[in-house]
Amino acid sequence: MKNEKNIYKTSQREILLGFLRAHPDEEFSTEEITCALSGEAIGKSTVYRLISKLCEDGEILRTRGENGKKILYRYIDKTNECDEHFHLKCRGCGKIIHLDCELMDELKTHIAGEHGFRLDPKSTVINGVCAECEEKEKEE
Repeated sequence: MKNEKNIYKTSQREILLGFLRAHPDEEFSTEEITCALSGEAIGKSTVYRLISKLCEDGEILRTRGENGKKILYRYIDKTNECDEHFHLKCRGCGKIIHLDCELMDELKTHIAGEHGFRLDPKSTVINGVCAECEEKEKEE
């Protein structure tokens, strides 16, 4: 029976990771994740436990929402080297854009050297408006 339980936990983990992998450029609250997985064989308390473990394992990233109060989670795609670059987040559609830009490397070096502060690219998110949402705003 113990082996079945471990298989089930692995299956639940894969359901959660599968959902996050399917939305690599989005962030979700635990409530949004639980709602999205409501038809799956995974309960709310399991989602909370798995999220905590996946954060510890470095598979998902925990960030604060724009208002600073809401906690959001995002899948970390190791192939995109999310640890190495900054991210842009659209306040209109919520899309995450991977910012692999030499200018940001210069900024990171400048801030460290001139201000004695080391930035963490993986968890640094710059909020703004993507080109699509800006175009929609202009049309309205």
